[in-house]
Amino acid sequence: MRNERERTRRNYKNSQNISTSGTKERRQTKRKKIQKSNMTRSERQRRRVRTSKRRKILSRILFFSMTVTVAFFAVTVFFKIDNITSNSTRHYKKDDIIQSLGLEKGDNMFTFRANVLEKKIKNKYPYLASVEITRNLPSTISVKIKDSVPVAALSNSIGGYYLMDENGKILEQVPQVKEGIAKVIGVSLMDAQAGEYLDTKNNKNAEKLIEITKELKEQNIISKIDFINVSALSDIRMGYAGRIDVRLGYADNLDEKFIMLIQIVEKELSPSDVQIVHLEQIDTVYCPPTTKEKIEQSTLPLSEIEHIRKE
Repeated sequence: MRNERERTRRNYKNSQNISTSGTKERRQTKRKKIQKSNMTRSERQRRRVRTSKRRKILSRILFFSMTVTVAFFAVTVFFKIDNITSNSTRHYKKDDIIQSLGLEKGDNMFTFRANVLEKKIKNKYPYLASVEITRNLPSTISVKIKDSVPVAALSNSIGGYYLMDENGKILEQVPQVKEGIAKVIGVSLMDAQAGEYLDTKNNKNAEKLIEITKELKEQNIISKIDFINVSALSDIRMGYAGRIDVRLGYADNLDEKFIMLIQIVEKELSPSDVQIVHLEQIDTVYCPPTTKEKIEQSTLPLSEIEHIRKE
C-alpha cells in the first residue's frame, strides 16, 4: 500500500515537471514570435541578407578547400615526367641541354618553375638567344633553344675580336671576322667573358652602337653592313654592301634613316654605283659619287679622318 502511494506521488511530480517545462517552451516560442512580429520589414530583410552571406561564405570556403585538395592530389599522384625533348643548335647539343635541366623521369611536372630553368640554361650557354620550356601534358617536357646571331665585332687587346649580338651580348672571341659581321670602330674591349653585355651606362659610344645594331636588325639589313664607326657621335658612319658610305650624323631617327637608305639603294642606285649617302638630315638627303678607297677612310677614327682632310 505504501509503495503504491509513493509511486502515485512520483508520477504526479513528473507530470508537474513536464507541464512546467512545456509551459516554459511555449512561453519562449511565444516570446520569439512577439519579437519577430515587432521587427520592422527592413530589419527582417537585413537579417535574411546576413544569413545568406554567411551561408555563401561557408559554401565558398568548403568549395575552395575541396578544390585545393583535389588539385594537390592530382599534381602529386599524376603528371609524372616520362619524356624530355630538346632541339640542338650549331653550338649546343640537345643531350647537354637536357642534362643541364636537372630533371629526371618520374619527377613531377609541376615541381619546378620554367622561367627559373630557362634563365639557368641561358646563363650556362651564352651563345643562346632564347630558351623556351613547355609542359606538354600528361608527361612530356619540351625545350626549344635558339642561337644568337653575331652581328658586330669589337677589337680586343691581343689583336683578335669579340663577337656580339644586336643587344650587345658578348658571344665568343675569334681571331678573324667573317663576312656579314660588321667591324666596330669607336668601341673596343680589353677583356670580356662570353655572356657579358657591353656597358652602356658608362659608355655613350657603346649605347649608340647598340641602338644602331638593334635598328639594323629590325630593318633586316644588318648582314649587309661592313663597318660601324661610332668614334665620333656627331659623325657616325657605316659601310653598306661594300660600296656605300653611309653618313648618319647623330644616332637619331634611325628607323627613318634606314628606311630611306633601303629605298635609295634599291630604287635609285645601280648595283655598280659607289656612293656616299648623306643621311645627317632626313629631309635633305644627297648621294655624291665616291671611291672604295675613300670609303675605306671612313673606317678610321674621326681624328685621323680630319688629319687626312687637312693633308
